[in-house]
Amino acid sequence: MSLFSRWQGRKAGETASSTSVAEPAEPLTTTKVLPKFLSALSQVATPVLLDLGPVVGQNVAFFGDRLSCKLHVEDLAAVIETYARNDNRAATVDGVVQRLDRVNGPLDGILCWDLFDYLDRRAAPVVAAALVRLLREGGVLHGFFGTKTTAVSHYTRFVVEAPDQFRPRPYAASPTTRTVFVTRDLQKMFTGLTVKESVLLKNNTQEVLLRR
Repeated sequence: MSLFSRWQGRKAGETASSTSVAEPAEPLTTTKVLPKFLSALSQVATPVLLDLGPVVGQNVAFFGDRLSCKLHVEDLAAVIETYARNDNRAATVDGVVQRLDRVNGPLDGILCWDLFDYLDRRAAPVVAAALVRLLREGGVLHGFFGTKTTAVSHYTRFVVEAPDQFRPRPYAASPTTRTVFVTRDLQKMFTGLTVKESVLLKNNTQEVLLRR
């Protein structure tokens, strides 16, 4: 499913709706890069964002309140999972790019989350190039990239709790092996973008901010 949310910010006196998932069990994680992502987008009057994860109501509210942005949500994990269940991972790249072709650019910001952990080395450069084409000059891309090649059987919803905190919520996925991309790989894949920030988190994940 695709969601396009035109959020112009909350009027004075309005209260937040109840969009968060009840009784979160997962611990909070500190993010070093998301505040820089937000800072870059705060310079734009009405930024246009693309979220490549599943729809999370709390995130829609957070970015809407913080940035008065227009938000596209394209759940690419769901696309990847469809091909994995049909035992046709080779076709994943075409399915993902077709979904991105539906997005109207240019964009000011992209939230990749951990999408590239689930793309193989053939698909990743093609998807990266499609994302670069969508970004306007000065646009920013935020993502998490695993640093260890391990077996994984879950995707993650990244629920933003504060400008510097998120809560990861895993949910089931067809088993696969995480693909690792080091900084050198990212610079090659995202040709036209520059790595502005790179932070190694305690969970062996590299959090990155790229800018066009």
